[in-house]
Amino acid sequence: MKTKLTLSIDSKILAKAKRGAKKEKIALSKLVKTYFDKKYQQLVDKPTPIADSLRGILKGKVPDLPYKELRDRMYKDKYGL
Repeated sequence: MKTKLTLSIDSKILAKAKRGAKKEKIALSKLVKTYFDKKYQQLVDKPTPIADSLRGILKGKVPDLPYKELRDRMYKDKYGL
């Protein structure tokens, strides 16, 4: 899904970015997208040590039920409803 983004940027930097995009024969939007993809890909792809240590500990402990039913069971157990 594409979303519009408005940025405030120094005019000199914008001019450099436009020249760079033109030199590479790509749209400025694609240049910015490519930059962010490369810059933050490792943050998305790299799991944290804490997440790794917790992965799989709830297997089999949470029934595969819709959220509302799980919530209702929790209220019943907690409050006797």
